[in-house]
Amino acid sequence: MKHFILFLIIMVIPYSNYGQTNLVPLLKQDTLHVSDIKTTHLLFDKDIKYLDIGSPYFVADTLQQMVRLKHIGEELIDARSQISNLTVITNDGGYYSIVLGYNRFAEKLTYKVKPSNQIVSIFKKEVGIEKEKSDELTSLCSQLEKQGANVRIKNGKKGDLRVDITGIFYIDEKIGIRIELKNESTIDFDIDNILFRTKLHKRFSKDYLYQERVIPTIHMCAASMEIIGHGRQSIVMLFDKFMLNEKEKLAIDIFEENGGRSVSTTIPREKLLQPKIL
Repeated sequence: MKHFILFLIIMVIPYSNYGQTNLVPLLKQDTLHVSDIKTTHLLFDKDIKYLDIGSPYFVADTLQQMVRLKHIGEELIDARSQISNLTVITNDGGYYSIVLGYNRFAEKLTYKVKPSNQIVSIFKKEVGIEKEKSDELTSLCSQLEKQGANVRIKNGKKGDLRVDITGIFYIDEKIGIRIELKNESTIDFDIDNILFRTKLHKRFSKDYLYQERVIPTIHMCAASMEIIGHGRQSIVMLFDKFMLNEKEKLAIDIFEENGGRSVSTTIPREKLLQPKIL
């Protein structure tokens, strides 16, 4: 096998009493050995939400579903510098406790972690709440996708890309904006990011200070983030309720993934003040 599989059994009592049962031995190995000259990787099935390491002689960092471990290589004469424990909680509430030991010449460096049978209830509840909220927002998006156009703003065109605003809605304390992107080239356009920001609707004197604000989306619905050549795509975005001041307009910038193309448009404040209420 390309990867040695590490089976982790979660214990709810202190690891010092039952540390040897946390890992099923691999080649008679009952502790996860970590080197100071090599990096050990643990691959989980979910993103890491929480990580704690019990000794300053071991260091760990995370990258989405991966934990990277290393020993700092100091004070090796002291036996206390050569042992520790690692606690990990994943986004789905999975709980893992692992005994660590120092071995400069550790041979096994990559482990795939088996999903835990133990769940931290508070995180499990949080995951359930987040999923319920996401489902509700997806349902709102679906409603807005089916609505007819209540506005048509066509001030966004750059090169072979066009963006029109086809709907502004207000529903359940949320603002929904629907855009339609058209790709007039033969090369597919992959969306990397859609940025919403406030902008002054006209220029003021040079000594007028203004700080743009980014308006974060809370949900986005689209059949695809790719607009094929000579194709079009509608995208619905939801926001927590917000409003511009009298001097502002809403700017929308759409950027290409792995490319230099972009297109922008703006929505006047008066249009945002006249949404279709659902």
